[in-house]
Amino acid sequence: MNTETTTKTNRNQGTLSARMRVLAVSLSLVLVAGCGGGGGGSAPTGVNTTEDPVQSNSYTVTSDNYGLENATYLSSSKSNLGIVFRAAIATSLNDPAYKTVSRIDITAGAAIAPQVTYSLAGGATPFPGNLYFLNGHPSTLLKIVGGTISFTRYGGNSGDRISGSYSAVVEDDNDPAKPTYTVAGSFDFVTDSYGPVLPAPGSLALAAQPAYQSYCASCHALGSYDPSASGAPDLALKGGDMNPIFTAGQAGHQGVTLTANEITDLKVLLNTN
Repeated sequence: MNTETTTKTNRNQGTLSARMRVLAVSLSLVLVAGCGGGGGGSAPTGVNTTEDPVQSNSYTVTSDNYGLENATYLSSSKSNLGIVFRAAIATSLNDPAYKTVSRIDITAGAAIAPQVTYSLAGGATPFPGNLYFLNGHPSTLLKIVGGTISFTRYGGNSGDRISGSYSAVVEDDNDPAKPTYTVAGSFDFVTDSYGPVLPAPGSLALAAQPAYQSYCASCHALGSYDPSASGAPDLALKGGDMNPIFTAGQAGHQGVTLTANEITDLKVLLNTN
């Protein structure tokens, strides 16, 4: 009886082992096919299959009374049209959800001299390029109407480091009143390099969602984020309107009291929708 039981067990183990070997071979073939073995596969959409160059690029918004989202990815490129530096919300260059927050374009062949202050809106020494704020939108009605940009380091070739700072006066043409705001920042990047911002900054718009739900959602709509409203205006792209009606720690619109961080974060949430 014991022998028969043992024999059956051994047979089952042998059959199981054989089945497992067949399964392992089959699984290996599936994995090879799925990974594009022999060059026949393709990378999943949005996955960067090349390792990012190790470059110490940086972009810091030092002053912002409009409401820009934090950038999580920095990239620069050089072409026959010039040099483009982007601060974006993305995980890689081919992220399908890549969204540009701000962008600096430098015209091809521009003769930029360090320590010279260039005007962002005409003037005696106009900047040979453009500064844009898209804040995650595919296009923008934010127009640069004043301000300056200067460079502490500049080179026009791939691999050259470009450093400097700007202070821009931004007109918001989404609003018929065309209010203006000031945004200032500094940048330091190597041309033709890219990579994530480390450590990764948190999303200000995401941080603002609890405050929006508590203080705004019962009356207002907010673009595609919150399409419902109860008679109050849609707050999409109206982050700048918070400046005159809220002061940190004081009762403002509808008696609501907000902290400084809540005001900053809510402006970003409104402006990115």
